[in-house]
Amino acid sequence: MNTLSSFSVLAVLAGAGAQELVPVPIDGVSAAMRADPEAGAVLASTGADGSTWVRGGRYKLGLVPGGAVYQPLFGPSAPRDFPLRFTLRGLRCGDRDLRLAEASPWQPRGEVFVRTCGPVQEHWATSLRSAQHYFVVDRPPALDGALRLAIGVQTDLQVDGAGAGVHFVAPGGLGAVHYSDAVVVDAAGRRLDVAVEVVDGGLEIAVPAAFVANAAWPLVVDPWLTTIAVDNTASIVRDPRLACDPQSGNWLIVGEEVLSATDIDILCKRYDSGASPALLDVVYADNSPDLTQNPDVGIVAATQTFVVAWHRTAGNGSFDLRSRSATSTSQGNIVALSQGVGSDVRNRPVVGSALAGSRCLLTLFRTNASGSDVLALWCQPNGVTFGTVFVAPSLGSLTNPVTIGDVSTLQDTNDKWVVVWRECNDAACGTMTIRMRAVAPSASGGVLAVEPAVTLATGTLDRNPRIAGHGGKLLVLWEDWRSGAITPNYDIHGRIVGRSGLFAPLGAEFDLTALEANTQAAVNQNTPAVSYDGVRFLCGYTTAGRPHTAVAYVDAGAIVLHESQLTFATGPLLSASALDLAHGAAANPGVHWAAWDQVGLTTADVAAAALDARQPGATSTIAATGCGTPSQPSIALLGTPALGRTFSVVVATPAGLPLLLVGAPLSAPLAGCGTCATGVDLGTMVVVAGASTSVVVPADAGLLGFLVSFQGMTLLQPGGCPANVLGFEFALSDTLTAVIR
Repeated sequence: MNTLSSFSVLAVLAGAGAQELVPVPIDGVSAAMRADPEAGAVLASTGADGSTWVRGGRYKLGLVPGGAVYQPLFGPSAPRDFPLRFTLRGLRCGDRDLRLAEASPWQPRGEVFVRTCGPVQEHWATSLRSAQHYFVVDRPPALDGALRLAIGVQTDLQVDGAGAGVHFVAPGGLGAVHYSDAVVVDAAGRRLDVAVEVVDGGLEIAVPAAFVANAAWPLVVDPWLTTIAVDNTASIVRDPRLACDPQSGNWLIVGEEVLSATDIDILCKRYDSGASPALLDVVYADNSPDLTQNPDVGIVAATQTFVVAWHRTAGNGSFDLRSRSATSTSQGNIVALSQGVGSDVRNRPVVGSALAGSRCLLTLFRTNASGSDVLALWCQPNGVTFGTVFVAPSLGSLTNPVTIGDVSTLQDTNDKWVVVWRECNDAACGTMTIRMRAVAPSASGGVLAVEPAVTLATGTLDRNPRIAGHGGKLLVLWEDWRSGAITPNYDIHGRIVGRSGLFAPLGAEFDLTALEANTQAAVNQNTPAVSYDGVRFLCGYTTAGRPHTAVAYVDAGAIVLHESQLTFATGPLLSASALDLAHGAAANPGVHWAAWDQVGLTTADVAAAALDARQPGATSTIAATGCGTPSQPSIALLGTPALGRTFSVVVATPAGLPLLLVGAPLSAPLAGCGTCATGVDLGTMVVVAGASTSVVVPADAGLLGFLVSFQGMTLLQPGGCPANVLGFEFALSDTLTAVIR
């Protein structure tokens, strides 16, 4: 197969006309991120002490030093957590105390965790609906009475020992935890139901002396714990962020899973690159009982490693980081960075992805009682840091001085990350500025270097800047307050950022809302988001409770829209917020993903969709220029003629020697012998020997909508045009015209 180079394509397409730009429906793929109660328990090791937290449908179980913590999930509206801490307190046989050795560390055995305390093995078995707390007891030295297990319980739930088992009741009608009566089973399979009773503030399980005396040892003592909740919703997931590994095409979506007002986990869902993306796995980056918020995710492409970061409010507060393989469930250790940042909910990390090299840029937007700043850390996915630099100045006791910003992607080792943020200009924060600064590793590799900070816009309520792009072509979007309108509201404004020596804005500030067709001027556009596929920028925002996008490209320092007002959410929505966009794998240059908060009439969760940003419309047309059967060769298009892609044209010949004629289309084919006609412009024609050719389309936005025609020709074709026309017999196919999308 022949291949036409980028130069050949440009030569062939020179002067060709662009197609009319029309909207296209986006093929969305629903990918709800709500924790699925049918998916079973999900495990995640957390904490420097080696503790493990297990997530079931309505509970979390912490296997911690000294015991276990059972945390019922009464629903996201619960005002706080209501944990129960269980410890094995003692074992007696008759009047004899059986000494318990210091407990060994918890050991996982599938979905069962076990530790040894001398003559007793304590087990926790996890399942979807409940946790099984059971004990395996070795034969005591002497069988001289009933066997009594004493279990310590620390909780502020109300203890109710009436009826079967013990109930631990939450206030406010939230629900309860039921610790069931136990079943005792000996080694011969004999069974006995025994009561669990409240004794001295804890629980006691007594096995009667008669059963003990005749038992085959060891004994299994087996109660269950179940959460009974009034709220049907165990949790809600919100605030999504996403990234894609360009090699495997796998996506990772991260979000906050709200279990109560004091317990939020960092949930990660990994999807494949299929046209209908399949869920590969659900893993928690952190599901400890701490309050963990504001997650972000990026990719270090060279090592196929996702980097997940978040803000932990426990203690004095910290930013945490954890690496995650893009091709498996393997995770690194949690690393605490920039400790002592406090619990302000505006604290947020943003991961600057890298398409080259082994390091990312972790940018920390920090706010506490003393002020705020923006700190960048150049680090590996495992948290090892090689340099830090203050991107934005430390601002003191101004009201809301710095808010969350964003970071671009590093394309190669000569590129730089660009950080954007919002900054107040006065103590009352009456005037706000959108600022940017380029950050790069120094030549020595030991520190970070920064370019001078640049102002992109100044306005009354400018906020929420987002940035995408790399290699010197970037786009910044933000919310801009339209104070002069009859009904004041937010529009989406932006600036193009380029590189000519230093990074700087190119051209004037533009109003994306005004550029879009059919935009309602009196309706807010909020939560901007943007992604870049090397050719196009996908510009997202929410309006009227739904997520929307516009597709744009940069031409000579100006923004050009070729699609606008595209909505991709389905079903009834009350609101959509926290929108994020990202570009997909290198093999799919026009495919992006979107993730957003989806709040409906009865639900609140996160949804995602795969979006194709390529220009819509037909990819080819056929003009009847062939010689007719049986001599006419057929012609076919394989693949999609789109920017950044390769497509092929194949001619099938009845007989003869095949050629392909390639060039600009003729609006009126030149008639030849019989029904044969020439459909390719003779002035631009390129002749390719062989039955097929492959065309490499450059990632050049100037080629959008361009036309290139292909016509097959077979030499020495019996039944075609006679030899007296060109000196030999030949036949022509129909003319196939491809449209570059």
